[in-house]
Amino acid sequence: KDVHKYLHFRSTALLESFQNHILMYASKRQAFSYKVYEARVLLAALDYNFHLNRPAIRNAEGQLIFKRKYNKNARRYSVYSLKSEKGYEYIPVLQSKIINERLARGVGMPRTRSMRDDDPRRLGLVPPIAPPPISELVQIQVSRGLVSELNTATGLQ
Repeated sequence: KDVHKYLHFRSTALLESFQNHILMYASKRQAFSYKVYEARVLLAALDYNFHLNRPAIRNAEGQLIFKRKYNKNARRYSVYSLKSEKGYEYIPVLQSKIINERLARGVGMPRTRSMRDDDPRRLGLVPPIAPPPISELVQIQVSRGLVSELNTATGLQ
């Protein structure tokens, strides 16, 4: 009933950590369809949950191994313990479950389609015309920064 009791002294560090983990799988710089975005968020959640409570690394004497990190805003160092490497043993299990589920439903797997001869993806990154010589491009193209250099190099005014 009293909201103020729930708002004070609550840390959002775990939520922010999870949000950063989602950004590793679904960057804001790239557009995804809804289904692809949802799948990437689910993968991020699976990865986050499987690796959330990894044990800290210890040295031969059994002591925790720490690293320091400098925070420019706070102008001080902080320390954190190293965690064990991530393991991805659950991925092959998930893949086999997904394939078995698709086959059991009768949906099957998507088939590859051959591209048509006029498909623009066949062109690739190579332009369809041969490049002209650089000397010809220098005479045709005038850029703001190159005008004075071009005039002295070609003798034009």
